[in-house]
Amino acid sequence: MFNLTWISLALPSFADMPRPARARLIRVLAVLSLCAMALLAALFVGTGVKNALAPTGSHDFQWTPSRDVVDGIDPYRDFITWNEQGNESVPPHFLNQSPSYPASTYILLSPFAQFDWQSAKIFWLSANLIFIGLLLAGMQKVFPVRSPIVLALLGLSFLIASPLRTSLGAGQHNFISLAAFIWAYYFAHNGQNKSLAGLLLSVAWIKYSLTFPLTLIFLRRGTFKPVIYAAGIHAVLTCIAAWRIGIWPHEFFFSSVKVVLMGDGTGFLNLIAISMTLNLPLPLALSFIALATLAVAWLLYRNQNADPAHVMAFLGLFSCAVFYHHGYDFVVLLMCAWILAQGKLHGAIKYSTFCLLATAWVGQWFALEMAAYIGPYPAICADYLLIGVFYYTAFLYAKTLHQPRVTLKPATAVSF
Repeated sequence: MFNLTWISLALPSFADMPRPARARLIRVLAVLSLCAMALLAALFVGTGVKNALAPTGSHDFQWTPSRDVVDGIDPYRDFITWNEQGNESVPPHFLNQSPSYPASTYILLSPFAQFDWQSAKIFWLSANLIFIGLLLAGMQKVFPVRSPIVLALLGLSFLIASPLRTSLGAGQHNFISLAAFIWAYYFAHNGQNKSLAGLLLSVAWIKYSLTFPLTLIFLRRGTFKPVIYAAGIHAVLTCIAAWRIGIWPHEFFFSSVKVVLMGDGTGFLNLIAISMTLNLPLPLALSFIALATLAVAWLLYRNQNADPAHVMAFLGLFSCAVFYHHGYDFVVLLMCAWILAQGKLHGAIKYSTFCLLATAWVGQWFALEMAAYIGPYPAICADYLLIGVFYYTAFLYAKTLHQPRVTLKPATAVSF
């Protein structure tokens, strides 16, 4: 795991050490590295917790729209009317939470809407910390990493990642969505419980822009029941929200899309952000997304023998490229980090994945911090570097999936 060449350069006498001494030194270095990373992880997660509980923290929790739906108020209408009146911010009572999620999501989040804002923040933060643990446990259950040291380094790297800290502070829904998704995948393909998988998949769709593209891995393997169950659950929840407010269910779709299009158009360079920047008509933007999804679905169908971990990592990249996202959504790159830790990547794709993780999880945040001292140029350079590395890595994953894996048939006995 450790590169002995670098150790030899740092310690000239390393090559002359007896083998037991070298082994002890490597163990000591591993322990020290883990201790240092554990301290950093505690510090950064603590910062995320502090930000989540701050007066302006957990601002993207979506508590206000959930409470509105529970009270029979249409949150979309209030937000749209406020913006059409020329106001650039959100309505004061919305706590900076634009209702850009489907109505079914607000029904799923309604248990938290039963509490006041301060209590709901604490409960949601506690739930998010649990979801992080469930996400890591689910990934290890489905795609096991054999080395305990590598697994520890992987988990600590994720806790140190800037998107995790930002997502935790903003009260985002990434952790519940990804944790529910990976366990839905487990119960669908390993646990053989399609009903439970469908229920978990419906929870995973809370953050639909992140997990809809990941759902292609179910369709690729012909596991349709969980997807049908999840779609049915959301259809029922949408009807409940429509009944509660007193409108037709289909009106929610157009309202939520209109709210999304009222956004600032920033974020990662994806099809939605490009469409908003260029003021493209919504049907054209949706057509681009549909064509891209069909192309990826064909790519996955063409290679049925592809490694599921590889497919999951690629779909995480695809999710970031096709839907509207901000930097905190790069927690989905955990899929790429996991396959890297499994040692399944080689050559250019291995180094490109490492560079992508370093840039998205640490580099962007560090460049933004440096901008306060030396100007905005480091942050701008980091953004463009991230875009280049991201799409190059996505291309390498797609290229690998495009080349079907050759399965060698066992040799048969030949008699002469």
